[in-house]
Amino acid sequence: MKKIILIFAILFSVSNMYAIQPGQIAPNFTAQTLEGKKVTLEQFKGKKVVWLTFWATWCPYCKKEIPALKELQKKFGDKVEILAINIGVNDSIEKANDYKFEHDISYDIIFSNKITRQYQVRGTPTQVVIDGNGIVAYKGTRVPSNITKEDINALLKR
Repeated sequence: MKKIILIFAILFSVSNMYAIQPGQIAPNFTAQTLEGKKVTLEQFKGKKVVWLTFWATWCPYCKKEIPALKELQKKFGDKVEILAINIGVNDSIEKANDYKFEHDISYDIIFSNKITRQYQVRGTPTQVVIDGNGIVAYKGTRVPSNITKEDINALLKR
């Protein structure tokens, strides 16, 4: 039994070694929003901070993050692009679309298991903040509280 636990611990730590971390270049992607709009990470470089939130309709913690994301968009929408990436596990485009309307979400939603794998997301919610130069500035499970205009401006200028 100890051998099995040790093997899983080693595998988990090795897989985390390759996970996207702050300071790394964010992988570019091209995707379509639920409304059919084409977006790429590259299109925001030098223009906006990109906030990726990886979520699922069945995730209660993801639901709790919605008010903070709405507030972020309301305060900093001209400088922050929020893209909600549905991880595509035990979900469907229809469920994601219903969820968007049920929770009155105005930021773009993308349904993509590919981006989830590209960013090596292991759980939901996962927040990834990408600065104006395309570098991962933050990766965590929560939307940080008390984000200021100065914080956003600093991320744009990095």
